Amino acid sequence: MSAPRAPWAARAARVVRCVAVCAVAAGCAGQKHVAVDFSETPRDYVGKDYERIYDRWTRHQQVLQDADVALEVWATFKSWDFREAYIERYAEIYGLSDADEKTLRVAQQDVFHAAYEFHVTAQASNYKWNDLEKSSSAWRATLIDALGHELAPEYVKVVKLPEAYEQTFFPAKTPFTKTYAIRFAVPADGNAFAGTKSGALTLRLASPIGRIELEWRGG
Repeated sequence: MSAPRAPWAARAARVVRCVAVCAVAAGCAGQKHVAVDFSETPRDYVGKDYERIYDRWTRHQQVLQDADVALEVWATFKSWDFREAYIERYAEIYGLSDADEKTLRVAQQDVFHAAYEFHVTAQASNYKWNDLEKSSSAWRATLIDALGHELAPEYVKVVKLPEAYEQTFFPAKTPFTKTYAIRFAVPADGNAFAGTKSGALTLRLASPIGRIELEWRGG
């Protein structure tokens, strides 16, 4: 099993260094671009591959206000590639039978075909800024394909997960973060939103404070 992630103190130090070089109210540069595979090609993953695939599908960025972190976000796109690794890790941890693993796989395929789903971990120096789920929130979530088509979310909601589960599967979690599920239903009209077929997706979180744009681009 991989070594545990750095404690919050180490992460806080990294945030401070980032704040020092970022412009006020501007989003910090996200992680270095990693080309991804949007296809449903079968993979031969095993449980230990999960952390590597999680990193591949997770993007990180922050936006500042008056040198404070207005919002810092880690977003994982639950692509089929990600779900394949998740299934193997979940099955390994919980000792699923072949039949139960098959049931889990079918359920994951059904959800994947119905929607673009994102697991989002967020924190802010002012807790009032971390309110993505509220209709009154200043933040608006949008999904954008490579052709510039935009999609509004079906929902943005706070999710409560067992601590041990979240730290294992979504290790950006800290005592200071809030966890969201953001879901965009796949539209019936593929011409209105091409999605992953366009070659890229961008999850945008915009507000008067600033904008976060997290991109997944095919190789």
